[in-house]
Amino acid sequence: MTAALLAQAGGWMQCGDCDKRFNALDALYDDFPDSHAKPAPTGGQWSPPELTSRRESADATPAFAEPETRSGVHWAWKVALPLLLLVTAANVAWTFRHHIPKEGAIGEFLARQGVQGFEAEQEFHDPGRIHLVTRDIHPHPTRDGVLVLSATFVNLAAEPQPYPVLSVALMDADNHPLVAREFDPEEYLASDWDASQRLQPDQHVPILLEFADPGEKAVGFELDFL
Repeated sequence: MTAALLAQAGGWMQCGDCDKRFNALDALYDDFPDSHAKPAPTGGQWSPPELTSRRESADATPAFAEPETRSGVHWAWKVALPLLLLVTAANVAWTFRHHIPKEGAIGEFLARQGVQGFEAEQEFHDPGRIHLVTRDIHPHPTRDGVLVLSATFVNLAAEPQPYPVLSVALMDADNHPLVAREFDPEEYLASDWDASQRLQPDQHVPILLEFADPGEKAVGFELDFL
């Protein structure tokens, strides 16, 4: 009887005297063992290899060097991309500037950026085209020491313009100013006047201004439009 034959039967044998079954693989050898030999492990003695935890396994795994993050390049793109978009938008706006309406949101944005061709148009203002039609100065009829200046002016320009600022100076006999003052439109126009109103072409405007009388030295006045 050899170990190979017993292995085919799983190593089990039955005693002919007592009919007891036992496994003979742990005590049977093809060659006589030396004093240091150990019996082969049986099914009852074998145990599976121990598995380590994932953390221990990961610790045992050799670490690979992580690639370095190119933070400098990343921030450079963050800065360069908006500038590139802005330059591209400006280039497109310049190429198609003749097709962009100035009154729209894009036109107003380009005007704020100072793009050529989209500058805010200056309102027409030419005080030299405003002329006096009538003028007079006299003492106030009921209040002593007060002078009344009455005048009428007209806009001879071909288009509307803002109401002018009036510069009035009382003159002495040598044509030197004694007193001078400037009047804004809200001071010489009716109380219901609106700042958005404009002086229309050929529009006549009567005015009435009062001054403290500087005495007999005042013999005339000058009225200019600013």
